[in-house]
Amino acid sequence: MRALAFARHGDPARVLRQVDIPVPEPGPGDVRVRLTTRPVNPSDLLSVQGRYGRPARFAPRGSTSTRPKDDPALAIAGFEGAGLVDALGPRTVGPPPGARVAVAADGTWQEYLCVPATDVLPLGEGVSPDTGCQLTVNPPTAHLLLEDLALGEGGTVLLTAGSSAVGRMLVWLAGRRGLRRLAAVRRADACPGLRRSGALPLHARTAAELSARVGEATGGHGVDAALDAVGGSVGGAALACVRPGGRFVSYGLLSGDPLPVPPGELIFRGIRVSGFWLPERLEELDRTGADAVGRLRDDVRGAVVAGLPGFEVAAHYDLGEHPRALEHALRGGGTGKVLLTG
Repeated sequence: MRALAFARHGDPARVLRQVDIPVPEPGPGDVRVRLTTRPVNPSDLLSVQGRYGRPARFAPRGSTSTRPKDDPALAIAGFEGAGLVDALGPRTVGPPPGARVAVAADGTWQEYLCVPATDVLPLGEGVSPDTGCQLTVNPPTAHLLLEDLALGEGGTVLLTAGSSAVGRMLVWLAGRRGLRRLAAVRRADACPGLRRSGALPLHARTAAELSARVGEATGGHGVDAALDAVGGSVGGAALACVRPGGRFVSYGLLSGDPLPVPPGELIFRGIRVSGFWLPERLEELDRTGADAVGRLRDDVRGAVVAGLPGFEVAAHYDLGEHPRALEHALRGGGTGKVLLTG
């Protein structure tokens, strides 16, 4: 089967290559999924670059006894996707073959993948593969970010990368909580859509412009909380816009630059600064028991049915066209996900 793999960390355009590996066999409690659709997310690219929060899993493509010496161990890229259940392992209770499912797992940029039956998310009627393959990363992130903030109705939240998929989901979900939403964007053409969603778009191409726009929008009082996906100087400006005693949460590294956190923000203004990483947060939920992860999945499905935005697609590329897909995804500047199919 085809897979997009890398033998070392680096520029995805240079280190990712298509390889042929054996189709895996499902073990007890597992299902094998024939994946058909996968998004190209920032976290996927960070993993290939070696900048993600957990190491990539490098493994031989075949048995060590038959693997050529010049054939290195590989890691398969990708963290989510959608497809059809292809086979069940021994004693597995789960969706039957042919069922449409979403998957959150390491290595989704391949044609077949075996995962525990408890890790697949059945897709309801009317949920397309394009939407289904995007259900397990961005929507839970947006839900949990707002849940952790716990802002009361009427509170003000600042969102960097406001026109990103997670940004638009946050705008919609925060609106249902009665929050005032300031959505920072670099492109003026993103402002009308955000305005229609009930947000106040802030067109700011620099950190200084962001500070000025937030000051104008809040009368100089600042925001109750900021959710930052960018880091660098933009993240630093968002932090400075938080009122004393407010919250700042970093959940992305889009700029690739360090986040400046002056000690005075913590000492004299009492701002609570924290990070958010979905895998760690899901593990915390799972440890609480009471099927908290199941309730989160139900919340996501309900929001999708109710009209949650952020699932637009910019383009489809076959796995064999991955150089073009990566170039498109890394170029950015538009709305919608790049999807890998096949």
